[in-house]
Amino acid sequence: MKGWMRWVLLIGGGLFAAALMGAGLLAYLVTRLDVRGEVERVVESATGRDLVINGNVGVSYWPVLGLRAEDATLSNVEGGRAPAFITADEIDIGVEIGPLFERQVVVRRLVFQRPQINLEVNAEGEPNWVLEPRRAPPGTPPTPPTSGEPGIDIARANLREIRISDGAVSFFDARRGAGWQVGEVDLSSAITSLDEPMRVEGSLLYNDRPVELDMVVARPGAASRGELSPITIEIESELINVSFAGQTVATSGELAGNVRASGANLRDLAAWSGTPLRGAAFGQFAVAGRLVVGGGAYTFSNAGFSVDRVRGRGDFVLSELRDKPYLSGRLELFDFDLNPYLTGEAMPAPTEGEAEVAAAMPDAGQSAPTAEIAVVDAPPRALDVREAPSGAPIDFSGLQAINADLELVTHAVLVQRMRVDSARLNLVINDGYMAATLHNLTLYGGSGRGRFEIDARAASPRMVQDLAFTGVDARRFLTDAINFGNIEGRAEMSIRIDTEGRTQTEMLRAADGRIHLEVVSGVLHGVDLGGVATTIRNALRGELIAPEARTPFQGFSATFAVADGVLASDNVSFNTTDLRIPGIGVIDVGGRRIDLRLAPRSPRGGVVFPFSIRGPWAQLSYASDMNDRAQVEILARVREVEAASRRAQ
Repeated sequence: MKGWMRWVLLIGGGLFAAALMGAGLLAYLVTRLDVRGEVERVVESATGRDLVINGNVGVSYWPVLGLRAEDATLSNVEGGRAPAFITADEIDIGVEIGPLFERQVVVRRLVFQRPQINLEVNAEGEPNWVLEPRRAPPGTPPTPPTSGEPGIDIARANLREIRISDGAVSFFDARRGAGWQVGEVDLSSAITSLDEPMRVEGSLLYNDRPVELDMVVARPGAASRGELSPITIEIESELINVSFAGQTVATSGELAGNVRASGANLRDLAAWSGTPLRGAAFGQFAVAGRLVVGGGAYTFSNAGFSVDRVRGRGDFVLSELRDKPYLSGRLELFDFDLNPYLTGEAMPAPTEGEAEVAAAMPDAGQSAPTAEIAVVDAPPRALDVREAPSGAPIDFSGLQAINADLELVTHAVLVQRMRVDSARLNLVINDGYMAATLHNLTLYGGSGRGRFEIDARAASPRMVQDLAFTGVDARRFLTDAINFGNIEGRAEMSIRIDTEGRTQTEMLRAADGRIHLEVVSGVLHGVDLGGVATTIRNALRGELIAPEARTPFQGFSATFAVADGVLASDNVSFNTTDLRIPGIGVIDVGGRRIDLRLAPRSPRGGVVFPFSIRGPWAQLSYASDMNDRAQVEILARVREVEAASRRAQ
């Protein structure tokens, strides 16, 4: 044991003595060289920029054995925004001791202590980080090197280590008037040859959050000359993990290749990057596909993605418009609930692994598996005929979160209580205004088309619906749309409604427009319309309506003028095998009142026994109208509503 310890002490002491001798020799040799002038001259010659060392130049023992230059500045391009391209409190230059005897400085390591690196792109798209050797004036003959002269041997440069310690990097793009800054930059690299791979790894701090970086540039010399070079990038952080493999051109800062990215919360990521999203949606996310980065935009092609529980694929561009994310392109979306993105309500947490669905998305042209739509809570209807309208403010803040111009193909989508099985549409979102042009909808066994708008830019949001539906299941459609399931059959409908308000109550009372409904070969539930005599008798007794009652019919149609939330029609028509029942009526949706006058007769003619149904929806009264008193009153009201509806249009 004692012998072993002695050999350790002897070896350690020898190494320590050698280190002290080397350090002393280095200090002696450096004093014989004009190091400051040589470093400035060679860097200026190699980069084409002026290097000024304002501080001391001397021997460095730590973190490298070599030279130390304090308070160094490398100039920016002419007309640059920042006064300098690089400033550093200290540059430690590791050199080989042997060449110093020949008055040559061979650099092997560079350590930048607390540097500030200012990256810029001017209005013409020219970057400031392209460094070119300084050319001699025209006509100046080249000066051959003299072996006896001191200098830094650039030809023999082989940087085993390049390190940035506690640095800061800023970037500004004059074309967009925007940029970013990162701090606490600790990166290391090495250059054995400009045509050999260069790896950069380390960490930095962006907007108070740490980011781990591992990047490999296959041909750094080619990239700096404006040529393509393969590149791989791995990024790990609290908010996003990225894996990228592709190509780059360092002179433009552009990237192109395949990417996979995922994170726990897209809303937090957007806020971290300076473009916050409003609302409670936009949580867990993932994307995989082909990516091109350039000009302030991220262009994805053949991409699969997921956000919350929305899954999709397509070709799209993510950029920025008026300080908000701007999404454009063509997307195919699979089954999802649209309501949280309209109202800003909270989303359910995705199941385990659901946010990684982008990695398993099918190729273009293949169908994707469908799933049940996950609904947070049963959303309110725009109109519920069985409930009083709500006075709670309607939140359309989700429309302020993002701007978009998209061509969409969707599978099943839930809008309020209504389910659209598939759709093809154009969608525009612009600072709280949304316009959806619906080219082809399939829903409730039928089809639809039209336009839907929400303008939430003002304090009182405005909504416009101009829709037409053909062959839909009337009972299912009307149940989900307005909670009225008493009509069974195939329906044709057209709806043109314009309204505004901050609450459901205000919107209903402000609704103007026109509605047409026609149903063939159906059943009217809750009403028993037998022959003429039976119908009149039951009506006058108040026995016309009962939960179990039903009346098969051949056709029902009505066209309603709508003004201030009141529906009015003078052409109600209801036909059964035994009855022809024309009518007129007024439905006050906000006031929850109905005034209806019917005049049933048999198909073969005969006596007409008109009667009226009037009163609040929960307490209707029936009366004969042989004297036409109800007809006069109701028809006058119909004409008022029709006139108001025409004025509103």
